[in-house]
Amino acid sequence: MLMGMFKKYFIYWITILCLTLGLTGLGYAFPTQGPSKQGSFTNLTTDAATLTSATPNCCTAMLAANTSYPPLTEERAQKISNMLESQACAVPNLQVGYSIITIPDGRCFSHNGNKQFPLASVFKVPVLLEVCRQLQEDILPFNVDKKLTLKREDLCIGSGTLNESPVGSQINIDKALNLMITISDNTATDMLIHLIGAKSINNFMRSLKLYDNDIFMTNRQAWLICLGEGSVMTSPDPDIVAQTWNNLNQKDRWDLAQEVEQANLNLSLAEFQHLEDVSGSTYSFTKQRHVAMTVDNQSSPNDFSNMFSKLWQREILADDWTEYALSILGAQKYNSRIPRYLPKGTPAYHKTGTISGVVNDSGIIISKRGTPVAVTVFVKNVNSGQDDVAAQVIGKISKIAWDNL
Repeated sequence: MLMGMFKKYFIYWITILCLTLGLTGLGYAFPTQGPSKQGSFTNLTTDAATLTSATPNCCTAMLAANTSYPPLTEERAQKISNMLESQACAVPNLQVGYSIITIPDGRCFSHNGNKQFPLASVFKVPVLLEVCRQLQEDILPFNVDKKLTLKREDLCIGSGTLNESPVGSQINIDKALNLMITISDNTATDMLIHLIGAKSINNFMRSLKLYDNDIFMTNRQAWLICLGEGSVMTSPDPDIVAQTWNNLNQKDRWDLAQEVEQANLNLSLAEFQHLEDVSGSTYSFTKQRHVAMTVDNQSSPNDFSNMFSKLWQREILADDWTEYALSILGAQKYNSRIPRYLPKGTPAYHKTGTISGVVNDSGIIISKRGTPVAVTVFVKNVNSGQDDVAAQVIGKISKIAWDNL
């Protein structure tokens, strides 16, 4: 009988230990409500997964001593690098850039890591972090429950559902942030950029000593410029628009974005969509890809992986705001890229991005060793019908990182 009781309690405590260390495949679970101004969660639970999330290095420290995983020698690192390079070059027409950083030791594997790529909707991650920073530091003197009012100049075609709401509708910041990240809502994004100021995004990245960025346009601004709007544009032909854009300096590009927004304040969503439909039926995919890859917010794989590394290590936000941001990133609905080949339930906090010719993903995964790893893969020059091929490349690069780091 005593032996039976011992066995029963031994199994119980082993189960509790596994839950506490986060090894049950449940991943790190974060609270779903925003932090209060006092720096605490309004609905903070103390389950095992939440305790693990508060100390993200505990699994790494424990698993580092697990001799079933070979140490990351220089020889192994070179083999990993070769595997990654092989995937990046597997499809000849694709231009791939990746940056993979193990946290917290900072070891980096990269290919075209410092090269600028069009971000597509991945640029929404620094928007999320800058909103959180401004709320944390009382630059925005309210909390995530603050209501924002939808204006006509916020409305953008493309991804999302908020553009179906009438002008004058209200949505709180928390909901807007979740829509922006989890379903890549363009209208919610533009509302938030108008809230924090477009120039603050580049300033935020530079404050982190990340300098490969040129992030200043709302979705609506970039899209309208691609369609040939603006006084400097002599034709709606995408090749001419791209050439004109390339001839502008940074100040002129900023001024054009502001001009286009002001000139189209009264443009309805239906009129906006009509402009896009006419362009789509008039010009080839190759032309549209050219302008989309050119007239877009830009950054490098290294900058985005470094940003995520700093986020995980609480170098950007306080603990509660970090967990809040990660909880939103962890609720991503589009998981066919970085998480594509990872075991079900693998923690992944990431944001995808897609425009004509561009397929991106960037975020943090927890490897099978328990190591947090920042993974950024940007792919451009994607042909029509080739988005899933690019997604597979991203997934394979991520799987190599998960298996080996």
